[in-house]
Amino acid sequence: MITLIQEKEIHQFLLSKNLNRELFFEIKDHFIQQISTLMEEQKSNFDEAFQNTKLSWKQELDIVKADLFSFRKITRLEKEMLQKRFKNIMLYAAVFTLLLSKFILTGPEVFMYSEVVLLGALISLLAYNLIFRKMKLYHYVQLSFHPLIIKNALAGIVLFTSVYLFYDNLAVEGSGMLKLFFLYAMAVKIQLLYYKARKISVLI
Repeated sequence: MITLIQEKEIHQFLLSKNLNRELFFEIKDHFIQQISTLMEEQKSNFDEAFQNTKLSWKQELDIVKADLFSFRKITRLEKEMLQKRFKNIMLYAAVFTLLLSKFILTGPEVFMYSEVVLLGALISLLAYNLIFRKMKLYHYVQLSFHPLIIKNALAGIVLFTSVYLFYDNLAVEGSGMLKLFFLYAMAVKIQLLYYKARKISVLI
């Protein structure tokens, strides 16, 4: 049976890993269960069981860079979860953009309505996060330097450079691609704010 003092030691160790709240309590439960099992089945004392448990979690709890375009340091386990989340965000944004692309490129009014809806959703989510203190204003400033936003900016530079180099009708082709890229970038930003509203870690 783990005492309160021993549980506090586990707590302090996991705090040093800067885990997000949800992951912190999940891993803490795993640690307590694993240590208790080792103490009961192998008759280990707490210190030995704790060390063995830390060793078994060493790779997952190693501190690494969250992303190539981020200075944040997080555990390898959290990074893997974040990268999967980022891939889903980009996938949903791409699917959304592709579904609208046919209508947007043939009907200018569709882009205008889509733009209004997305801006409305963005402002609503931002207001909700600020009013209910899910995030502070500087978090929104941080959003401009989010890894996904930076990747979008770099992708945009590559895209428009390609259009400039390979298309003669720059005004037509560039305008259409700009519209699609804008919708994609907005869809990414809205999802990031949505996750923030739900207190799910997305590096904001």
